[in-house]
Amino acid sequence: MDELKLLVNRAKSGNLDAFGAIVGRFQDMALAYAYSVLGDFHLAEDAAQEAFIQAYRDLNALREPAAFPGWFRRIVFKHCDRITRGKRLPTVPLDAVLEAADNAPGPAEAAESRETRETVLSAIHALPEQERTVTTLFYINGYTQKDVAEFLEVPVTTVNNRLHSSRTLLKERMVQMVNDEMKNHALSGEFPERIRLLLELPRPLDIEGHPVREMWSAFSSCFPDFQEVDLDEVLEREAWMDDEILRERVYAVDEQTILRPELTSQMVNYWISSGGGPCRLMTVGRVFRADAESKTRLEVFHQAEVLWAEECLDMQRFDETMRRVAASLLPGIELRRGAPSSYYFVSKAIEYEALWRGKWTSVAGGGIAKEEWLLKAGLDHLRFGVIGFAFGLERCAQVKHDLDDIRLLWRPPYVPEK
Repeated sequence: MDELKLLVNRAKSGNLDAFGAIVGRFQDMALAYAYSVLGDFHLAEDAAQEAFIQAYRDLNALREPAAFPGWFRRIVFKHCDRITRGKRLPTVPLDAVLEAADNAPGPAEAAESRETRETVLSAIHALPEQERTVTTLFYINGYTQKDVAEFLEVPVTTVNNRLHSSRTLLKERMVQMVNDEMKNHALSGEFPERIRLLLELPRPLDIEGHPVREMWSAFSSCFPDFQEVDLDEVLEREAWMDDEILRERVYAVDEQTILRPELTSQMVNYWISSGGGPCRLMTVGRVFRADAESKTRLEVFHQAEVLWAEECLDMQRFDETMRRVAASLLPGIELRRGAPSSYYFVSKAIEYEALWRGKWTSVAGGGIAKEEWLLKAGLDHLRFGVIGFAFGLERCAQVKHDLDDIRLLWRPPYVPEK
C-alpha cells in the first residue's frame, strides 16, 4: 500500500511512468471486474481502457492515494454501465452448466475445446453477482484475498466467504477449469493504454485563453502568408528520419508506427511529396518523447514549426526571423544564440535560449537545410536556401508566465476541471 501511495502521488504530479506502473498493477483486475459485469472479454477490455483514461484525467480529484483501488473500481463500473446501458446479458441456470461440464471430456482435452470454454465462462456468469465478481478477480492473475478486498472495499473475511460459496456452487473440477480459463484471459505485457493516455491528454490548442494557444497565436501571426499544414500525431516508422539523439526516446505504438518525437520529418515529407520547390509552410502540434518529466520538461509538448524555401534565404535571414518570432512570443525577454550542433535536416543547427530566472533556457532551434535536401526538392542550392526551425510552446509559456513548474499548464486553471 505504501508503494501504491507513492505511485499515485507521483502520477498526480504528471509522471506517466508512475501511472504506467499503476496500470500494470490493476490492468487484470480491471479486466476481470469488467468481465464480471459485462460477460464479454472484448467489451470488458474496452471498459477497462476507458476507465484508465478517465482515472488519469481525474487523478487529482482523489484526495487519499490509499483509496485508489475502490475509487478506480467505481470508474470501471461506470464505463461498464455505459456499455450495457442497464442491460444485463442473459445467463443460464448453474445446474445446467454443471451438468454440461460433467458430461464434457477430461480436463486436458476439454481445455482445448471451444464448447468447454463456453461452459466455463457460462458457469462463471451464472454465479450470483457477488460470488461472480470475487471469483473473476481472484482467479485471473493471482491477486490475493487482500487485493480483492481493497478493490471491492469489503473485509477480507467477506471475500473468503464469497470464494467459499462460489467453490461450493461450482464443484471441484469446475473450480480448476475456471482457474485455468481466467488465467488464459489475463493481459500479457504492457497494457497499450500508456500510448492512449498520452494521446488523450488535454489539448491546450483547443482551450480558449490557454497560454499554449496564445503562444501559437503569436507565432502564426508572424507568418500571415504561410500555408498551415495539419499532420498526424501517429507516424509510420519508415517515414521517420531516424535521428540518433531521439532514437531511444521514441514511443512505439506497434511495429509499424510511432508517436512522432518531432515535426520536421513530416514537414519535409509533405514538402517533397508535394513536388518540392519554393514553399512557405508552418504547422503546430504535439510531440512525444520518452523523457523523465521535471519542472521544465514534459513527455508531451507542442512545437510550432516553419519550413521555408525561397531565393536568397541565408543564415542572416534565419537569425532575423528567429529573433522576430521570439520577440513576439517573449516580449522584453533577452534572447541569445547557443552553440551550434548537428541535426539530420539542417547544417549547424542552432538553439536559441531565453534568460529566465537568471539562467539561459532553450526555447527554439533550427538552421539552414543541408544541400542534399535542396537537391531532392529540385532547387538550385546556389540560388535558393531552406530554413527550418521550431519553437517549444510550453517552454515559451513557462518563461513568459514565470511558472515554477511547466506541468501546471496541464492542470486547472489552465485546463478546465471535468
